[in-house]
Amino acid sequence: MPSIREQAPAQRRKARITRSFDLASDSYDEANGDFFNPVGDRLVELAGLRPGDRVLDLGCGRGAVLFPALAAVGPDGYVAGVDLSPAMVHRTAHQAADARLRNVSVRVDDAEDLGFPDQSFEAVLSSLTLMLTPDPDAALAQAHRVLVPGGRFGLTLFGPDVQPEWRQAARVLHGYAEDGPLGFNTLADGPEAALAAAGFGGVRTVEEVVTVQYADLDAWWRSVRSDGNRDLLESIPPDRLDEARRAAYEVVRPLAAAGDLTRRTAVRYITAHRP
Repeated sequence: MPSIREQAPAQRRKARITRSFDLASDSYDEANGDFFNPVGDRLVELAGLRPGDRVLDLGCGRGAVLFPALAAVGPDGYVAGVDLSPAMVHRTAHQAADARLRNVSVRVDDAEDLGFPDQSFEAVLSSLTLMLTPDPDAALAQAHRVLVPGGRFGLTLFGPDVQPEWRQAARVLHGYAEDGPLGFNTLADGPEAALAAAGFGGVRTVEEVVTVQYADLDAWWRSVRSDGNRDLLESIPPDRLDEARRAAYEVVRPLAAAGDLTRRTAVRYITAHRP
């Protein structure tokens, strides 16, 4: 079997995504739920889900969209979640089972090549996922395919920087890593154009700022180790990881010194429909 470095770029990227979120799965929700869960709630709200809807969550992670979508569609609806990460799927499926939720399923699947029949869902949602996949245009085409005519699509993306210190801290960590960052694919010519090319209409965008308060710098570091940056941290030589962490701390330390270690992140909520 070829090493990850020898695989084709798209497959290597997917392998890195899978590895990163597998490693982060055990602490993902605990360390970052204060950010991802409100974003998921808001996306579900803007998508206008109705009781009885069948919903697909692309990149379901630990359920930030999946569980509020399930509450919105009620006992007569159904929600399916898919993710590349088997560990994420395992933990989220167990959470659903522990809550005795009957009308939900979670499985490993690829947003670019979904294993669902045409016109299976009234809504497809994806929060902070399509910016990572190697071919977001393929994922949008798949979302369009599995939607019924008139079905609704919603996604979230990061907006422009509100506080450059956080992005600069990430760049510092990149400088220590032996592998480059995953980075974000901003959907080629922009999400609106990509949605139109995939056949969607009625595109609407809402941009809002989501805030997260960290107790201290170590709490921020735990969040970095528990999200998509985990792959980046794993590629930093172990004997330099503490040095990298201290260097990143120096970038954001002025925020802590000012007594306001709050991260403000612009999020774009984009909704559309299949005509």
